[in-house]
Amino acid sequence: MPPGQQQNIPPFWQRVENTQWWMKYPALTVMVFLRRDIGYRFLDPRHLLTVTGILAAFSIMVQPAPPRSGPQALLWFAILAFLFGIGQRNKRMKELKQGIVQHSYYIGTSIFDFRWLPAFCRNDRRMARFFDPIVCFVIGVAVFRASCMLCYWLVFAAVCLRCFEDAVHRRERNRDLDMLDNLILSGIHSNTVEQFEKPPAALPQQAATGVPTGLAPDIAEHIERRNLK
Repeated sequence: MPPGQQQNIPPFWQRVENTQWWMKYPALTVMVFLRRDIGYRFLDPRHLLTVTGILAAFSIMVQPAPPRSGPQALLWFAILAFLFGIGQRNKRMKELKQGIVQHSYYIGTSIFDFRWLPAFCRNDRRMARFFDPIVCFVIGVAVFRASCMLCYWLVFAAVCLRCFEDAVHRRERNRDLDMLDNLILSGIHSNTVEQFEKPPAALPQQAATGVPTGLAPDIAEHIERRNLK
C-alpha cells in the first residue's frame, strides 16, 4: 500500500449490519413456514434454490452418516422449504392479479400473530421479531434426538432470523425518523420563504428639501444696502 494511503475498510458496526442482511438467506428456510404473507419479490426462486441446493449437497456429502445425524431429515426439510416458498410466491401473484396490493419485499406476518393477543404483543412486530425465533429454536432443540443436523440448522436459522428482524426493524425506524426530520426541516424552510416573500413595510417619506439655486433674501438685501452706500 502506498504511504499516506489508507485502506477503505468499513466501520465495525457497518460490517455487523452487512452480516445481518446476509443472514436473511438461512432465515428464509424457516420464514416460509412461520410467515403467512411474505412478499412476492422477497421469495426470489434463485435464493430459495441456492439455499436448498446447499443444504441438499451438504446432507448428501455426509452420507454414510453417524447415528442420529439424520441427513435425510435435513434434505427433506430443504425440499419442503423450497416448495413452501414457491407456493407462497404463486399465491402472492394470484392475489396481485385479484387487486390485492402488498409490498413485494414484505418479510411476512407471523402465523402466531393472533388478533386476540394484547396490543403489547402485536405492536412493533414483537411476535415476528421475538416469538418466531424462539419457536424455531425450541423446535430445533426438540428434534435433536431424531436428527442433530436438522437441529443445528434450525438453531442457526433461528439466530439468523432474529438478527435479520433486528436489522429490518432498525432500518424502518431510521427511515421513519428521517422522514420526520425532513418534515420538520420542510416546515422551517417554508416559514423562512414566507417571511422573505412578504413585501417590506412602507417607509415614512421625508419632506422634500429643495436645492438652493440663489442667494437668500436677507443676504441679497444686505448686499443691496452695501452697494447703495
